[in-house]
Amino acid sequence: MKILCAWCLKEGKPGHMGECEPLDDPSETHAICPEHRKQVEAELEILRRNHTDWLETLRKESEAHLDTLRRKTSQDLDTLRKRQEEDLEDLRKKVDP
Repeated sequence: MKILCAWCLKEGKPGHMGECEPLDDPSETHAICPEHRKQVEAELEILRRNHTDWLETLRKESEAHLDTLRRKTSQDLDTLRKRQEEDLEDLRKKVDP
């Protein structure tokens, strides 16, 4: 079988990388040559870094939103407790004038 670099073929280059068994089989199989492998790995590294940066930004924004929700919830609970205490005091005044 003939081994061809799919990336080279896409660029219009011959892409021949050698042969593999079965040697009597004239069909083609595809691989990636060392040059294109380095290129693809470099592109993947850039994507990985960008993705990591994006995830870090998302994490920070999520933490900020969570902090806001915690503060708001805490304030709402304080308000509810205060109202309950006031309502309870009003009931006590009505029962025990």
